[in-house]
Amino acid sequence: MRLRTLTPVALVAITLPLAGCGGAGEPVRERGTTFSVTVDDYLIRPQELRVPKGRRLTMTVVNRGRLGHSIRIRGATKNILTFDFLRPGESKTREFKPSPGTYTMYCVLANHEELGLYGKLTVG
Repeated sequence: MRLRTLTPVALVAITLPLAGCGGAGEPVRERGTTFSVTVDDYLIRPQELRVPKGRRLTMTVVNRGRLGHSIRIRGATKNILTFDFLRPGESKTREFKPSPGTYTMYCVLANHEELGLYGKLTVG
């Protein structure tokens, strides 16, 4: 069997359509105190979220995937919010009052975070 190598033009043609995939884009800005995040298998949307500071916030997480997920929000030293195991199709809501700063939203199960189930929450 003879293997062929791809020319630089063919490589560009193959990879160019993928350039926009998976990027976070502009952060979603929430002006109110209630917002939701959707998790799928190895994906969280919105991936970047900005919320107002100094307020008590209500966050709903909806699992649209085929797998279960457990979502947490961590700061520099500890988790500030935990959503226990969400089964496929399930949603849960929690209230919290975060300090201004940047946090990571992520799934703690197996290697879900490494596979892409993470996002950024900015307060302020």
